[in-house]
Amino acid sequence: MRMNKRIAILLIIGFQLSAPALIAQNPDETFNESVTVTGTYRPEIKEFDKINIAPQIADTSTAMRHKFSYEVSTTRLTSLYSPTRIKAAKIIGEPTSRLYNSYVRLGFGNYWSPLAEIYYNSTRSKKINYGVFATHNSSWGTIGKRKKGVDFPGTYYGKNHFSQTGVTAFGKFIVGDKVQLATDLSFENDYNLYYGFNDSTLHANDSLVGFGHSATVNYRDSLKVKDYRALYNRLAWNFGVKDLSTEALGYSANIKVSNLWALYKQNELNINLDGDVHYAFNVGKKKKHKAIAYLHLMWDGYYGTVNPSASMTMPLGYSGAAPTSQSAFRNLFDINPYVDFLFGSFKLHAGFLSNIENFSNADSTRFHIYPDVELSKSFLKEALNLSLGAVGAMDANSLDVIRQVNPYVGPYSTMRGTSHYDFYLRMRVNFSKKLEMKLYGEFNMFTDDLCFQLDTNYVLRNVYEPLYLKYNRVKAGGSFSFVNDEMLNISLGGNYYYYTDKTLPYRPDFDAFFSAKFNYHDKWLFGIQALVVGKMRGSQPTADGSVETLPLRYGISAELEYRHNRALSFFIKADNLAYQRYYLWSNYPSQRITFLAGVTYTILTKKR
Repeated sequence: MRMNKRIAILLIIGFQLSAPALIAQNPDETFNESVTVTGTYRPEIKEFDKINIAPQIADTSTAMRHKFSYEVSTTRLTSLYSPTRIKAAKIIGEPTSRLYNSYVRLGFGNYWSPLAEIYYNSTRSKKINYGVFATHNSSWGTIGKRKKGVDFPGTYYGKNHFSQTGVTAFGKFIVGDKVQLATDLSFENDYNLYYGFNDSTLHANDSLVGFGHSATVNYRDSLKVKDYRALYNRLAWNFGVKDLSTEALGYSANIKVSNLWALYKQNELNINLDGDVHYAFNVGKKKKHKAIAYLHLMWDGYYGTVNPSASMTMPLGYSGAAPTSQSAFRNLFDINPYVDFLFGSFKLHAGFLSNIENFSNADSTRFHIYPDVELSKSFLKEALNLSLGAVGAMDANSLDVIRQVNPYVGPYSTMRGTSHYDFYLRMRVNFSKKLEMKLYGEFNMFTDDLCFQLDTNYVLRNVYEPLYLKYNRVKAGGSFSFVNDEMLNISLGGNYYYYTDKTLPYRPDFDAFFSAKFNYHDKWLFGIQALVVGKMRGSQPTADGSVETLPLRYGISAELEYRHNRALSFFIKADNLAYQRYYLWSNYPSQRITFLAGVTYTILTKKR
């Protein structure tokens, strides 16, 4: 009992001694404490908005992070995707993904139309990227069938064979995170036939005598395709250097060399040099506005030769004089200084383009100057944007350009440069993240614009020659686009054209388009496109001596793809579902409908 009293007295004395220390403690002082809880941890992501963006191929070899000290673009990159919600999911360790850097696509269609594509790209790297792409597409069909009891059917046209084959090797290398070097080497082979004739026209010109021809033909099937073929080969090399540094002063430079040679002893060597130097700076009293000045230089040189031989055969039906050897060296030189200013929601692009050229006439040098001005303004938090501009330039209509615009153009075409001045007003409206509208109006002034007419040196009226015209044009149009995640993408639009020259060939008065793409769970992909082109004035004389009018043209195409897995998919394409025999050029009818079905196999690489 006594012992218990002693213990109680000692506790009371100890409490009283510690009281002053507790009272003297700073009330603002905090303690460092930790609590350890032991139990089962279940990491999970709570329900939140999913950012669902359509997958894109990203060039990870050149994706570098830089902090730029200036900004000159006022174009708003608006996301058109609406977030959806997903349920909570457990976090698991992300496995190393396999890279899909190569694929093979094979297909075959009606009219004996094979398709082949092979693609290979290097694996992910921050410094280097390289690859190769090869493709072949051809068709070996005919148009029209011979009718019983009809000796020379007018619907039995020449064989419309064509073949396009190409291979490209490319590479890109980054030096010290500051300079990018890029190059590619390509070869193309294009083959087609001047099939714009039928048995009736052959019979009407029973004796086809011309340079290299002395024969009597009545039927298309009595001809060899080599008598009316066209063949082009093109070898090209490009090399570019680009500054990737974040300095205010930057540069880029490119060289492009191509050589085109054709069946009828034509050759065109093109060397293009272009580059720019730019400098970024601040403007205004407080230097809060941004600007960047550019000086862009470009030289286009063309050396063309024609070296026909006496034994060379011209396309079937040629009745003109024998071609002679000739050569010409043509140049275009552009100087384009301009400055981009950014003043809040205003953007001003101000400059000009001066051009010195002897392209249209190798024996005469001419000088041109064009405006290069645009003013744009954004309203309503960039939901509305208006742009007003005036620009101009000269385009070189080289042999390579002409034969791609019209594959039925004859050998030894006349080449000129098209000079144009363009004045425009454009409006872009974002109604929502999914719906966008664009409206525009233009006034264009053309000098030596590239058109075509039938060459009278060919008695079958199936070969074209360039026609260069001067005229003005008013263009008005617009488009709507609707995007709902990656599932649905719809766009439609059209243009109306008014020409001051009512006799222009192959210029429609209007055109319109519609396209829709649907992606169902990334398993089924469906697309449909429709195009309508208004009436056009052709170049084929009618019985009364007037010029024909090509009727309104409309076409529908569709594509369906089924992705069996990440490596294997199947596709089918159909064109001209309206089953229309339309004319792109006079005397050149199209196939009524074409189908193409095939398979794509993606080759998996090792995990990286």
